[in-house]
Amino acid sequence: MPIIRKFADIILIRENEYKHVFYFFLVYLIAGCGNAFGRSSTDALFFKRFGIEYLPIMYIVLGVSLSLISIFYAAFADRIKPERFFITLYILMIGALIITWSVMSYGTTNYIYPVYFVVYEVASEVFLIHAAFYLSQNFDSMQAKRVFPVIMSGALIGSIIGGTVVSLISTKIGVQNIIILWCVLLGTSISLIAYWHKHNGISPYYRPQYKSSKQFKQAVSQITFGAKLLKSSNLLKFSSIALFFMVITFYVLCYSVNRVYTTTFTTEEELTSFFGKLTAVTSFLALTMQIFITNKAINRFGAKNINLLFPLTSLVSYIGLLTSFSLHSALAGSINKDAIMPAFRNPVRAIFFNAIPENIRGRALSIQIVIVIPLALAVCGTLLLFMQKMGEPIYFLAIGVSAAICYLFFNHKMNNAYLSEILSNLKQRIFIPDSETANSSTYRDINTDDFVKKIDKLDNNSLISFIKILVKSNPDTATDVILNNTLHASPAIKDQI
Repeated sequence: MPIIRKFADIILIRENEYKHVFYFFLVYLIAGCGNAFGRSSTDALFFKRFGIEYLPIMYIVLGVSLSLISIFYAAFADRIKPERFFITLYILMIGALIITWSVMSYGTTNYIYPVYFVVYEVASEVFLIHAAFYLSQNFDSMQAKRVFPVIMSGALIGSIIGGTVVSLISTKIGVQNIIILWCVLLGTSISLIAYWHKHNGISPYYRPQYKSSKQFKQAVSQITFGAKLLKSSNLLKFSSIALFFMVITFYVLCYSVNRVYTTTFTTEEELTSFFGKLTAVTSFLALTMQIFITNKAINRFGAKNINLLFPLTSLVSYIGLLTSFSLHSALAGSINKDAIMPAFRNPVRAIFFNAIPENIRGRALSIQIVIVIPLALAVCGTLLLFMQKMGEPIYFLAIGVSAAICYLFFNHKMNNAYLSEILSNLKQRIFIPDSETANSSTYRDINTDDFVKKIDKLDNNSLISFIKILVKSNPDTATDVILNNTLHASPAIKDQI
């Protein structure tokens, strides 16, 4: 249809990608909707039936849980087909949610509410990690740059839909029964994923890893080695420290605004309905900013300046709460953490992270997920646990203000390290070792015809060396010839090209 084709051209989706992009968009849409169901019901039930004063303890528990789960994931995720892992994860979640709902409905213990809280948070984190891996196994790097923003928008649209639904039905069906609706969405996702891969095969870029009995030990050693890399990259070091203070800034803000909401809305139904509306509004704002503002702002002001935006708006949010610990200030804080953060902080962080050398990027991510974030959560929870006993909000808000200032400072240090990291990385990319050049000496005076004739006879290393020399000797014509004659190269070689 002409209308669909025009729209696809606008969002840079090619005709042969329609079905793939639509499928992944649906997966993210359903996940976003389920996330809204889970987030709203989890918070309302925990705050009203167990007590928000226990939230700092949950931060500590969550930090430990995330660290252990992340190590387990790193050890075993690449041994299982990504689609099968998703189906397994969703089946386990359905089982856990049904048990949770049953205990809430027919049991007498209140400890099910912190369990539900941890289940939701851990499942959400695993989903975020694995969803990125799942996408990477289905699109090459060139496709990813075009289609990922469209696919990711599905999660925000799903959150808008889910939040709206929660706000309308929570008072009619009861908060805990939203869990059943979440299970229905998970079941729908399982059916969708299974149907897609039944008809389209396994993820095309998935390569099963060797099943070693020491996989868990290897994952731990990789993380340990990754921690040592902090000394080799200033950008990695400062980004990790900035992430540490960002987590504290974010979760203290979460605690602060939820204190206001829990006091303002007296029943769990009212609180859940409010959370649904808030999720819908902040997701809509985030989506709108991502579409119309984010790229333009980054292009105009630069990634380094936008990198300072979220720390500054967080600081302003805390000043607002210090001035007036009320609903209006809390709403501003929620907009900051749930709209401004995903619209500006997350894209800019991805830009900075891509400046880290490829050979250490995976391990850099692992130490941040397994060490930095859990440690920050534990520190945040411990500090809040003591400060909330003081009674006045100023004491725990002071933690947030201090963390936001440190976050701003280390983001500034990141900015200074960013350019030097790019230059260093470029030197490594451009440099051809003497031994490699010597091995390629027979190709010094090559032309494009030579390339076409010899391409099938070269191994991967020689092919890359050959391409480098060809680009230097024939820069005007080399690009088209290389791209046209390497269509069937492996994904790894395509990335290097």
